[in-house]
Amino acid sequence: MSRYPQGYRKPTDSCDDCLAWGDFSRRLCPACFMFGRSHATAVCAGCRRVQPLKWDFCRLCWCQARLGAQAAADRPAAEADVRARLDAVRHHQLFFMGMHHRNGSAPAARRRGGRRGAPRKPPPAPAWRPNADWRQLPLFGQVPRDYSRLDPADADLASPWLAWAKYLAHRLAEARGWGRGIRFAVNRGLALVLTGYVEGDVIRRTEIFSPLRALDLRVGHVVTVLEEMGIFEDDSEPSFEGWLAEGLEGLAPGIRPETERWTRVLRDGGPRSLPRREGPPCQTLVKHEDNRVFCC
Repeated sequence: MSRYPQGYRKPTDSCDDCLAWGDFSRRLCPACFMFGRSHATAVCAGCRRVQPLKWDFCRLCWCQARLGAQAAADRPAAEADVRARLDAVRHHQLFFMGMHHRNGSAPAARRRGGRRGAPRKPPPAPAWRPNADWRQLPLFGQVPRDYSRLDPADADLASPWLAWAKYLAHRLAEARGWGRGIRFAVNRGLALVLTGYVEGDVIRRTEIFSPLRALDLRVGHVVTVLEEMGIFEDDSEPSFEGWLAEGLEGLAPGIRPETERWTRVLRDGGPRSLPRREGPPCQTLVKHEDNRVFCC
């Protein structure tokens, strides 16, 4: 039978052994409870309290020695460094429960250079547009390519055009703050569309949009790099043309041409009117003395 009534919640308290403040259901915090199950109780050689001991020292003295070793080395301390500091413990720093790492969960030591994990890849070597002193003139115009049939595993990673594109992508990423995932996706997309590329070819948006989207690659960022290289052509139909065709559908033949001409004048301007300004709508209106309202 429970010692507490139904619905009772033990208030936040401090552990009787390590004095750590926290929210736990028993007299001891979970760390001290497990520590006491595997160690015998005696007088601690450091704080002289009767506690479960590990090599003559209680858990609180071990925590204080670990804290001092970490502060001295500015890194997670090894057990040998902690044991060397046990005799020098003269006070205890109180702490909140769960702030000390359990065995095997301490973070790995930092690598040289102040960072964890694998070393960062070096930036690509500077590259420029490949030399085009001579090239084989094509017998026919550029044949449309089907990029969806190209396997990313078969990409030509040694292409000089890809080396130049990766260098430009790195510069754009540094300037615009592209993250690691975006950089990786852009490099994959560039390797896909530049495989088999030769001087004079033009990469068109309608040819690369669907294959890149199918591979979940960044179409807009890849296009930015290709535009920087000067080998991209946006041949997609503007959304305005589709909207206009849908709106004119069903109109009488005598009305449709004049309606289309009037709509295009509103957008592109004419001899007596200015073209529609691109961007967000104006937020400031100025009222003229003759009660006419203008957008400034």
